[in-house]
Amino acid sequence: MNTNRKKVAIGVAAGVLALAGVATLLKRRKDKKRAYKETVEDAKQHMKGKLNELQRKAQKDMKNAENETESAVNTAKEKANNWVNKTASA
Repeated sequence: MNTNRKKVAIGVAAGVLALAGVATLLKRRKDKKRAYKETVEDAKQHMKGKLNELQRKAQKDMKNAENETESAVNTAKEKANNWVNKTASA
């Protein structure tokens, strides 16, 4: 009977060690998954910030382009009017 008890004790100890090993592996996997999710979320937030920054810059550049175009058109009109006035008075 003594040997059977030893075998049972060894079997139980082996089972406990196996379960502890599996639990450790699952915890590591869970920790890695959480770290990966955090990294992805950080990257997502960073990209959102960059996209917002680019959008603001594009809107500013577009407004500047509108102003520059309007100014160029006005200058061209003035030059055309001056040319017409010069040719009409000649």
